[in-house]
Amino acid sequence: MKLLRAMKKADIDAVVDLIDSHDEDDAEDAKAGFTGRDGIDDYFVLEVDGQIIGVTGFRTPPACEQTHWLSWTYIHDDHVNQGHGRRMLGDMLEHLKELGGRKVFVKVSDYVEVDESGERVETYAAALHLYKSLGFAVELTHKDYYDAGEAMIVLGLRLTEGDASFKDADFGDATFTDLGKSPLLQARPVQFNAVFEIAETDGAFSFGWSDDGKKMFSTEDVELGLEEVKKRHGRAVFLSFPSDYKDIDQRLFAAGFRNSGVLDDYFEDGIHEQHYTYNFPQELLLGHD
Repeated sequence: MKLLRAMKKADIDAVVDLIDSHDEDDAEDAKAGFTGRDGIDDYFVLEVDGQIIGVTGFRTPPACEQTHWLSWTYIHDDHVNQGHGRRMLGDMLEHLKELGGRKVFVKVSDYVEVDESGERVETYAAALHLYKSLGFAVELTHKDYYDAGEAMIVLGLRLTEGDASFKDADFGDATFTDLGKSPLLQARPVQFNAVFEIAETDGAFSFGWSDDGKKMFSTEDVELGLEEVKKRHGRAVFLSFPSDYKDIDQRLFAAGFRNSGVLDDYFEDGIHEQHYTYNFPQELLLGHD
């Protein structure tokens, strides 16, 4: 890497202060991760005149050796709009290419805050603009994800050329659901095993699952999970599955879920990450303590 160096334990306080210059909650979450089980592997810092002014890193999801997510990517507030972010991200993307990365994703929020003058400020507008200028494109928007009225926006960037043999395949007028009947898709005995609130959100939940069971979950299983979320005063549930898993759609749709988008070529070329959302009725939300 030309500009960045590996983050050290001695850098944690400086990096947390850097993140805190943008968002206090993010700083707390980052510190918990750096000092906890996440550690500082695959995190890097940018220095100018011996001062750490930037941080970036990546995480690799399970079963996705060539897919990565950018994590805790910030330039200190005193050094923004000086080109440091573009140079830092350019160096990181080159590093991921050298590692054999195929695709990289990043998530931002559409959070709007009111400044001291009463003006509404889109907190992550500059970051969104920068990512797009580097070639990232919006692939998924989850409304009301972090909180009611605050969406999660996921952008993706292809690092290598795709698998033309799959992308050129002719499926005619088949829809995603139609492809569920295709021999390309696999029957997996998916079973839910946990209900949890998603980190960094207020009232957004998901279900843990595995495909090591003996049978596919039923609509009744989904409804039991929704009842548990309702007891915990959740406002929405977000799920995702590989697009080559068959018989997922019908069970989720019967329980009230809807398709909410897809991250292309997430697991490998032609195998996407399909997303589903369930929103609890507004009258239930208004009745929460």
